[in-house]
Amino acid sequence: MSLGRFGLAIPALALAGHFARQGRRPLTLGTLPTDTPAFGVLVGATALIVGRLSYFPALTLGPILNHLMMNE
Repeated sequence: MSLGRFGLAIPALALAGHFARQGRRPLTLGTLPTDTPAFGVLVGATALIVGRLSYFPALTLGPILNHLMMNE
């Protein structure tokens, strides 16, 4: 159990340390700044869309099943 826990934690911490040591990159046309309201709206809208899509199959199967049960 310890091997499974530390086997995943150690590479994750090493990767986080590697990213923390990197310096800042210069801004270019392809850079998306993460400290703007536009980025917050983009992340929020993405979370909302993914969350709604996860419930979409359950919401659509109810009326379809009801229709199939009425035809029997």
